[in-house]
Amino acid sequence: MNSIIKWILEDETQEVKYRALKELLCMKSDAYEVIKAYKGLLASDTVSLIMDKFKTNNKWEDINAFCALAEIGLTREDVLIDEYLERMRNNMNRSTKCAKILLLRNLVLLGYYEHSWVMEQIALAFSTVREDGMGRGLDKSKKRNDSKLPGMGCYRQTTTYLLLAAELKKIGVILSQFELLKDFYIDYHVSFRPDDYEKGIIEEMTETFYPIDHVHIGLNMIMYALAVLGVANHPNCRKAWGLLNSKKGTEGKYVLSKSFDFPYFNVGEVGNANKWVTLYVLLACEYCKRGC
Repeated sequence: MNSIIKWILEDETQEVKYRALKELLCMKSDAYEVIKAYKGLLASDTVSLIMDKFKTNNKWEDINAFCALAEIGLTREDVLIDEYLERMRNNMNRSTKCAKILLLRNLVLLGYYEHSWVMEQIALAFSTVREDGMGRGLDKSKKRNDSKLPGMGCYRQTTTYLLLAAELKKIGVILSQFELLKDFYIDYHVSFRPDDYEKGIIEEMTETFYPIDHVHIGLNMIMYALAVLGVANHPNCRKAWGLLNSKKGTEGKYVLSKSFDFPYFNVGEVGNANKWVTLYVLLACEYCKRGC
């Protein structure tokens, strides 16, 4: 384990190091190592390239930039992004409706929970969660849901609700719909079809996919969210843990099994041991130990 932590904390990947120091090792912001990593991160090409996305004035690049900043652990206090939130609000339309829940998750991570629009949209979003815990499919042009299972809502959309719920819990915000969400994932053994538990509801969502968007979310992210919400130790999660652990290499490092052809920020090569995937699995295990 020490060798894996050392690997994650290498200076070559300041974005992973900073996130790991704060969330995995629970170091305070004024700790020497955290300050050093923070300064290195702000001066890095990673942050520069992410901030350049905002300069394109493209709503999808704005969405990707918000997600990337959230993933590397920065907030609105660290980077000047308030004007881009206002621009994003004005640019939200039918084409971006499926991305809104994940955007809200990223905005919570970025420190915007108390923003009036964010709070309003979060309350509205969770008011639409079905009694079975699923999110409704928002694309009315689809004739079938994404799982192709009768009676199901949108599994991809539901998973964005799950990630949002996890981040809200981390800041002490608990909504009644969280129980419905947790029950859904437990009932379906996290990611498996009820008519064939050897198959995933969405096969690519049983992979270690990274980085994420509202359509592509890996099992590493799902287990992390369930751990934060306190249910990843449930017996019905064992199959999912087994599948996730099958992505582990001989050195205990987890492999990135799928990603975008052109990821919106550099996360490493598909097929190789991956620091981001490994970090999320370690975080999931840590939250399980904490009994969240």
